[in-house]
Amino acid sequence: MINIKQNWNNHRFYPISQYYQKIFKEKVYKVSVSVAETCPNRQNLKMDTTCIFCDEWGSAAYHLDRDKSLIDQIKTNRDKIRKRYRAKKFLVYFQSYTNTFDRVTNLEKRFKIALEQEDIVGLVLGTRPDCLPKRLMPMLRELKEKTFIQIELGVQSFDDKQMHFLKRGHSAECSVDAIKKVYAETGLKSGVHLMFGLPDESDEQLIETAILINSLPVDTVKLHNLHVLVNTPLADLYHQNKFAPVSLEEYARRVVLFLRHLSPDVAVNRLTAVANRWDELVAPAWAKEKMRPVQYIEDQMALQDVLQGAT
Repeated sequence: MINIKQNWNNHRFYPISQYYQKIFKEKVYKVSVSVAETCPNRQNLKMDTTCIFCDEWGSAAYHLDRDKSLIDQIKTNRDKIRKRYRAKKFLVYFQSYTNTFDRVTNLEKRFKIALEQEDIVGLVLGTRPDCLPKRLMPMLRELKEKTFIQIELGVQSFDDKQMHFLKRGHSAECSVDAIKKVYAETGLKSGVHLMFGLPDESDEQLIETAILINSLPVDTVKLHNLHVLVNTPLADLYHQNKFAPVSLEEYARRVVLFLRHLSPDVAVNRLTAVANRWDELVAPAWAKEKMRPVQYIEDQMALQDVLQGAT
């Protein structure tokens, strides 16, 4: 029987909560905000109108109100979390769309405002691998010297055929180069978003993805199950019987296999995605649920006596 590491709080994988605990010495919470308005795909700069899975909200959480100012979003969402969890420290998570797809001067103002708010101890920036221009690097270096900052890259896959299916508008090589560039020029390791349940996804590919991540300056991964939302190109394929999402059981099997090969030093930000708007979810139905899929994956790891990184 594998002995579960004590600093993982009895999980069989390295949870993001323990990663933050190690840095801040106490629990911190993300305050999600939605301020970015678009991305290169939606501007037709990449010859695709949108990623195949992306809805009109650009991956924004359901509760976010884009009509509110940045300050109001931070205060509203921070206070809700503070009241519910008695939280004391927060990270502002720039979540929706592409949060480096703007003038550097605008980004600087935005991030400065966020860091000036009460009990904010850092920033998390969601963006694309192809939206990290050289002119952005000095600002990231400066932020790193002043505060905690994370870059989360929407990689989704390191397979070019699957990237083409997703209509991401950039290559797998672009993702690898971006991760290396950010680390070389700023000293920041990247967080990586990955999607499982893609067409022709093989066990070998999942293992190779874990091994590749282990070789790169990556400190966190966030896993998504590819699910179908209304008014997306993926919904059209689903209704044409050209795409079918995987079952929870199959998704869990793939996640467990991936985690078995992922370095124990890489924190897991999330095991599965939850549809932000239930009324817009087409399939699978289990993507509406938050806790059951996570518990099922953890149960499978226990049944198989799997620990992250213990190949």
